[in-house]
Amino acid sequence: MRAPVEWSNFQYVSALALLLSLGGAPARAEEGAAVPARTPGAAPIEWLEKTPTGLRAAISRAPAGTVVAWAGAPAGSVLLRGDSADAPEGGDAQGDLDPTITQPPTAETEGGQDRPAASIETPAAPASDSVDPDAFAPPLPPINAALKAALEARARPDFRDPFGPLNRKEREAVAAFYAARDFAPLWSTDGNPNPEVKSAMERLERAGDDGLDLKGFPRRPALAGSDEDLVLADIALSDAVVAYARQASGSRVDPHAISPLIGAKPEVADASIILAIVASAGEDAGAALKGFNPPQKAYEALREKLAELRRERVPAARAPSLPAGPALKGGLRASRAPVIRARLSLDGQNGAAVAKPSRIEAEILANMERWRWMPRDMGDSRIEVNIPDFEVVVIENGRIVQRNRVVVGKEQTPTPIFSNKMQFLIVNPYWNVPQSIIRKEMLPKLGADPSYFRRLGYQVASVGGRLRVRQPPGERNALGRIKFMFPNDYSVYLHDTPSRALFSESKRAYSHGCVRVDDPFRFAETVLGRANGWSEQRVKGLIGGKERYVYLPNPLPVHIEYFTTYVDESGRLQLRDDIYGYSHRVKAALGLDS
Repeated sequence: MRAPVEWSNFQYVSALALLLSLGGAPARAEEGAAVPARTPGAAPIEWLEKTPTGLRAAISRAPAGTVVAWAGAPAGSVLLRGDSADAPEGGDAQGDLDPTITQPPTAETEGGQDRPAASIETPAAPASDSVDPDAFAPPLPPINAALKAALEARARPDFRDPFGPLNRKEREAVAAFYAARDFAPLWSTDGNPNPEVKSAMERLERAGDDGLDLKGFPRRPALAGSDEDLVLADIALSDAVVAYARQASGSRVDPHAISPLIGAKPEVADASIILAIVASAGEDAGAALKGFNPPQKAYEALREKLAELRRERVPAARAPSLPAGPALKGGLRASRAPVIRARLSLDGQNGAAVAKPSRIEAEILANMERWRWMPRDMGDSRIEVNIPDFEVVVIENGRIVQRNRVVVGKEQTPTPIFSNKMQFLIVNPYWNVPQSIIRKEMLPKLGADPSYFRRLGYQVASVGGRLRVRQPPGERNALGRIKFMFPNDYSVYLHDTPSRALFSESKRAYSHGCVRVDDPFRFAETVLGRANGWSEQRVKGLIGGKERYVYLPNPLPVHIEYFTTYVDESGRLQLRDDIYGYSHRVKAALGLDS
């Protein structure tokens, strides 16, 4: 028969202590650690049926009658270290947990009959506001403790951060990531750099290839040395990785600060996601880091042009050497004069050449930055309107299948920048005149000409105390015979126009914000799809006096963009005018306007 249990010899733990000891991260607990004795309370101890493999030896070393906890066990669970006499038949001869215990054991009565033993109870948990979670946790390893102290120190408002120019929220996110892993170093193991370090640092050194600015971050080529060195290097590398990836994904410039009519929103990566991806990528950490830059081919083409432009700059070492000759006096008339003038930029040509590539480089960088605002997945088939290029293209499976000239908004009434999906088109549309046009343009004309609305065929009504004006379908309709609809907050769309002469202009910024499309029925055939039975002639056959709705077989992504520099299909760099001044503002925000 099993030896009687001496309840007075057991150690007791509070339910809160068990929760903290058992539910914590593995780095904070030691396997087989005995839980300190506590005063009995009210919560009964749960019993485990089996001991996890690997803990048996550790448990066997614990004093008899000790309640044992380990990291990773279900919250509120304990192990009982029994005497060798308690070992079940076939159990551990050294005295281990009885794996058959599934409920509190019984104690013999004086009459030889078993009776339920007194309940094992633990004290009620103290109020949450008086609990120090670290009071029940084993101490952190020295390196973890040093990392925790460094992160806590730089969280203070008066701390001058030596690790780099992360903002407060970014620093907090980095600290939270370390806290979730019990402040273990991220980039080293047992004092040796992890495989990700070399690859990640090589990419960080080449941040300028993508126009990113990491000059404020210290260079720490190796993660080795004292705990203090390891801590500083680990945090500095984490900061640099986060800064690179967040800049690469669009954190440097707020599009809405450039203009309230820019609705594009960069998909800025979260610090925890960045660190989790890069720190687990092995020797591909650099590629993983680079992957936070825009994936579009147009961005990569600009990146390559930037590298090409920088290579073409003639370094001082390759400047023309001075031919031998006598000292020049009284002016530059000798044979060496042209070379000397070029070296000193006295003829102005060299200086102008340097200034021109600098301006082009800044323009490329500003456009690369605007690519960070675009959706990462723009769709293999899509519509793109590039405002400075005055053109709309239809792309199918990554290939341009249709180009149309467009008229875009004036400088005073810019076309908004955003992405959405085209869902349907309307043949014979009404034009519901925007209130801004009624107020600024129509009412002054109505004052001078009371027949203005009637003469031009507008329909007017008072709705809710406001004047509403619309133009019915017809040849004179401002939207022409067809308009292409995609929901947006700006009430703009693509449409036809009766003012076709404007398409012959080289610079076509004349609208109130909508985008007027040249050859709109050919455009309609492309977006609807000839394969779906929609030819240009069939769409034109819907022309009449009544609005006709035609839905696209599949909604098509529409991206209204603003790129003043791009690489065309032949590989040539194209430059366009900054008609709204957005590129100038982005360059100023990036410090490129000097």
